[in-house]
Amino acid sequence: MKLIKSFVLTILLLLPFVFATAEEAKTTPVDLPEPLTLDLALSLIDQQHPDLRYANADLQYANSILQEKSSTNNLSVNLRAESKWIGPSAIAMNQSTEEQRLVLDVNKTLYDFGRLSAQVDEASQQILSQNLLYVNARQRQYINVIQRYFNVVLADLQFYRYNEEMAVAYIEFDRTQIREKLGQRTELQVAEKNAAYQRIRRLRTQSQNQQRVTRSLLAQALNKPGSLPTTVSRPELNVISRKLPEIEVLQKKVNENNPILTALRAQLTAARQKINYAYASDNPLLTGRVEAFKYAEPSNTANDWEATIILDVPLWSGSQVDAAVAKAKAEVYKIEAQLAQQELIVQQQVLELYLGIETLKIKYDEVVANMNFSELSLDQNRARYELEVQADLGYSMVKFSAAEREVAKTNFDMALAWAELDALSGTLLNKTNKQ
Repeated sequence: MKLIKSFVLTILLLLPFVFATAEEAKTTPVDLPEPLTLDLALSLIDQQHPDLRYANADLQYANSILQEKSSTNNLSVNLRAESKWIGPSAIAMNQSTEEQRLVLDVNKTLYDFGRLSAQVDEASQQILSQNLLYVNARQRQYINVIQRYFNVVLADLQFYRYNEEMAVAYIEFDRTQIREKLGQRTELQVAEKNAAYQRIRRLRTQSQNQQRVTRSLLAQALNKPGSLPTTVSRPELNVISRKLPEIEVLQKKVNENNPILTALRAQLTAARQKINYAYASDNPLLTGRVEAFKYAEPSNTANDWEATIILDVPLWSGSQVDAAVAKAKAEVYKIEAQLAQQELIVQQQVLELYLGIETLKIKYDEVVANMNFSELSLDQNRARYELEVQADLGYSMVKFSAAEREVAKTNFDMALAWAELDALSGTLLNKTNKQ
C-alpha cells in the first residue's frame, strides 16, 4: 500500500513539470541559450533595447548640438544671383535701368569675443552629462536583467514547493475519503481536507503561471519578447563573504562617482557657460568678407571684387542681455537645487542599502540554519518512513523546499543590494558578471 502511495506521489510531482516543459518547447522559439545562465543573460543585454535607445538618442542629440555650435564661425561660401532696377546718373555712359550679376560671397567670423567658446564649452558639458546618464541607463538595465533572472529562479522554486504540497494534500484528501467510506472519518473531515487541497491547488496554478510571467519579463529585458527561456540555471553567487567598507568611506566614494550626480555637475557647468554666453552676446563681432562679381553687361562703376573687414559693435540692445543673463542664472539655481536634492537622495539610498546588507547577512545565517534543520528533519522522517513508523514524508519535503527557496531569495536580495551599491558608485559595469 505504501509503495503504491509513493508511486502516486512521484507521478503527481513529475507530470506537471513534464507537461509544462513540453508545452513551452512547442511554443518557444529557440533563440536564447539552453540552459540559460546569469552570465549568459548579462552578456546578451541588447544595446537596441528601447530603454537604452532612448538614452542613446539624448546622447546623439547632445553630439549634434556640439557639432552645430562648433560650426557657427566656420567659413561660409555662397553663390548669389542679383537683379537690380536702378536710376543711372545723367553722366553715366551706360543708361540701362537694369543690372544683373552673379556674386560669389566668402564670409568668415574672425573673432567673436568669447561667444563661440562659451557655446562649445556648454555643449561639451552636455555631452559629458548625457554620457554619464547613458552609463546609468546601462547599469539600470544590467540590474533589471539580474532581478528578472532571479525572479525566474524563485518562481521555479515556488512552483516546486506548491507542486509537492498539492500532491501531499491530494493524498490526504483521497485517504480521508476512503476512511470515510469505512466509517473512520466524518463528512466534515472530508470537506476540510478537500478545502485544503483546493487552496493548495490554486496556489500551485498561480505559481505555475508566475513561471511564465517571470520568463516573459526576463525575455523583454533581453529585448527578445518572443523567446522565453525554458531552463534557467540557479546562479552561483559569491556575495556572503563580501566585506562592507565603512559607511563614511562608501558615501564619499558614491558622492564622487555617482553617474547621476556627476551628470548634474556637468549640467551645472554647462548652465554657467550659458551665463557667459549671455554676457558675450553683447560683445563686438569681427567679420571678414570677400565678394567677386560677374555682370551680365559691362558697367563703368561696378567692381570685380571686394574685400571687407567688418567690426560690428552693439550700442544698445534694450534689456535683452539682462533678460538672457537672468534666464541663465535661473537655470543654474534650478540645477544647483536638483544636485543638492539628488545628493540627499543618494546618501539615503547608500545608508539603506548598507543597513539592508547588514540585516541580510544576519538573515542568511538564520535561513541557512532553518534549511539545515529542515534537511535533518527530512532525513529523520525518511528513516521513520522506511521503518513504517511514519505514514508519509510529504510535509517534511514541503518544509525543506520552502526553506531552500528562502535561502536562495536571501542570497539574491543581497546580490541585488550589492549591485545597487556598485551602480550608485558607478562601478557596476566594471564588475564581473558573477556578483
